[in-house]
Amino acid sequence: MTGQPMGASRVTLTWGGAALVLATVVPSVAELVWVFPPPGTSWLYVADTPGLGAASAVVLIIAFVVLAFGVRGEGGIAGSSRVGRAALVVFALTSVMSFGYVSMNLTVVAVNEGQMAVASILLWARALVHVVALVVAALAVFRAGVLTGPDRWALPILAVLLIGTLVLSRIPLPVATGASIWGLVAFQLGLLLTGVLFFVQGLRSPRVLWAPAVPAG
Repeated sequence: MTGQPMGASRVTLTWGGAALVLATVVPSVAELVWVFPPPGTSWLYVADTPGLGAASAVVLIIAFVVLAFGVRGEGGIAGSSRVGRAALVVFALTSVMSFGYVSMNLTVVAVNEGQMAVASILLWARALVHVVALVVAALAVFRAGVLTGPDRWALPILAVLLIGTLVLSRIPLPVATGASIWGLVAFQLGLLLTGVLFFVQGLRSPRVLWAPAVPAG
């Protein structure tokens, strides 16, 4: 039996990393503008960029599909883990339902208590799935060993940061609320940095790695 390519993810990391960077630029700027709105502009509307947000959402999904499944015959960053691949895609899908990707129309409308309760439940369900997907993906990617060096720790660190931010957001104290807002900004910037790390590792990776041939019989 001839040798088979093993874990070479040069193109996967380069393309996936580049797409991840492109997908997180607009949301990162939106998060920063939310914290530091231009003078005389309400933070409620400064990030209302539906066109750019939608484009970023599409690119983000493409980035994680590429990273999960690989391209040009290469393996994805989760290796052979089907759960890990699925978790990466679910994380991407839940990410695009957040600030910076979805047009932020915060015009006050009349809603009843029942609608507000349903909306609150849906938001927390999305947040829970988002966190669980990232944790599962981070563990699968770490175990796969396709990523090396700091890149291997990128998703686990993001998972810890996201969990911490979510916990802080539930503490009814001004300090905790402020910290959770900065946590969201840090998370988005961390996602952008993760894309840079993946891109750089992709450029530095060997073009092809071959597993030794397995003798017949």
